[in-house]
Amino acid sequence: MSRFGLGVIFPNDRTGTLAANIIGVALASLLLVVMERRGITELRLLLLPGFCAGLTTFSAVTAQSLEPRAGGAIFLLENLIFSLLVVVIIVPTARKFVRVR
Repeated sequence: MSRFGLGVIFPNDRTGTLAANIIGVALASLLLVVMERRGITELRLLLLPGFCAGLTTFSAVTAQSLEPRAGGAIFLLENLIFSLLVVVIIVPTARKFVRVR
């Protein structure tokens, strides 16, 4: 439902895919820190490969990257760079604010 909602908000396929990937990576990064700090391991499989992986769309990135005339390589590079930047920003920030139990 979340992915569908993003598709409604961002009608352009590439913009919606990029937004879904960035949101999914940010959420997964935050959840990893929360689970690490709070010792919550029971929900890990449900939230990370379940919800976050379902929200992000690697298959859509792959399909859209195979369109060389439409800037497929640039789209793939954007996804990689923005995803890595989100992880580099979210993980240290979350570690500052989420206390260890």
